[in-house]
Amino acid sequence: MSQFGMQVPGGRIRRGASADVYTGLAMVAVVFLIGAVVVMYQAASKVGKGGNPIGLQDPAKIELTGAPALPPGR
Repeated sequence: MSQFGMQVPGGRIRRGASADVYTGLAMVAVVFLIGAVVVMYQAASKVGKGGNPIGLQDPAKIELTGAPALPPGR
């Protein structure tokens, strides 16, 4: 019957959408991107002004939190 293009009511089984390989790859990419954001936030909070990850420092006076102090002139 399908070779003549006849439609039979209830003959076609409808299946729900399922995840494919691309959906899995997209989920893995999202997990890695979230991990990268967390790592960069932690790194930025170490070099940001007063521990603020989005704060800008004065180029003439850069302070790093948790770093040993260097003698003046370096």
